Amino acid sequence: MNKIKVLHMFSSFTIGGAEKMTLLISISFDKLSNEIEPIVAAPKNSFLYRQAEENNVKVCDFNCRGSFTPTGVIKLIQIIKKEEIKILHVHQGKLFWTALLMKLFFKNIKVVLHRRQDTRHKFYAKWHYKIADMTLTVSKAVRDNLIKYEKVTPNKVRVLYNGFDFSRFSKEIYCDDIITKYNLNNKTVIGTIAAIVSFEGKGQVYLMEAIAKLRTNYPDLRCLLVGDGAGKKEQEEYAKKLKIDDIVFFVGYQADVTRYLKVMDIFCLLSCGTEGFGNVNLEAQSLAIPVITTQVGGNPETVIDNKTGFVIEPRNVEKLIIAIKKLLDNKDYARKVGIEGQKFVKATFSIEKMVENLTIVYKDILK
Repeated sequence: MNKIKVLHMFSSFTIGGAEKMTLLISISFDKLSNEIEPIVAAPKNSFLYRQAEENNVKVCDFNCRGSFTPTGVIKLIQIIKKEEIKILHVHQGKLFWTALLMKLFFKNIKVVLHRRQDTRHKFYAKWHYKIADMTLTVSKAVRDNLIKYEKVTPNKVRVLYNGFDFSRFSKEIYCDDIITKYNLNNKTVIGTIAAIVSFEGKGQVYLMEAIAKLRTNYPDLRCLLVGDGAGKKEQEEYAKKLKIDDIVFFVGYQADVTRYLKVMDIFCLLSCGTEGFGNVNLEAQSLAIPVITTQVGGNPETVIDNKTGFVIEPRNVEKLIIAIKKLLDNKDYARKVGIEGQKFVKATFSIEKMVENLTIVYKDILK
């Protein structure tokens, strides 16, 4: 039986979450599927191109600076013809129109758009979803807002939860150097991993305010803030103002966040604005770490409130303190919450589940 050839498009040189998930989808189908053949289209020398090659996934050199860049359009036509592509799976917004344009050249080509961010687009973007065969979203929250604001037909948009390779969390994780560097031995560590794009960031300031109020009654409390961005310096000054800069550590951007998660007893993702899907909440739970997150975007879909962690209002420091104290005051309860979280994410967000659900999408649009 001939496999269905799917071209995964991403014209970016960066190393971001979307690029990594595009790579994981391609690798997973290459290893697990007998029906779908993934092919990656990405610029040569990009992260995605190199990693696809290293993992033996077929990859084509493809670079497109804008929606209708002539060289990009011509190159895509050539790839589709040569590889006999049946489905274009577009992982990057700026390539949506490029892929949809292919419907003028190929009568039976199908186009799947993938939305990972909960953001509003200009009025003409609504035509993306009318022309596309299917739109995928990383969470129900993103799907609901596409239907509400972009007027997407409900049966043309489906949720595809990200899959995770949980096997990497089962291996021994070396973090002794982190414990030594920040003097975390026999300390209770609360942390977050998120970009610090502004002073408020992903709620790091509210975690600091909670730490400031808790430190007197919990002298062994320590806090790790993993991430970088334009607001980092201002947040560091705020930690000094709160007089907690001796127990709150800004560790900057880290390529391997698993090592930092491993030293945390409680993980927080306190998003305030938008959040397509809190991937790092799943990573924390896979290590049996209780999670506190906010009622923003797809975050509530990553945590079962009062079972695998807590879902609270954004910017509510008092509710955050209550949730933290519940975990600090009862170690057995905290351990149980962590174990339940580990069970939840492995059952719901496995790579196998993602491949199974995406295969159904591909087959449905080809009918």
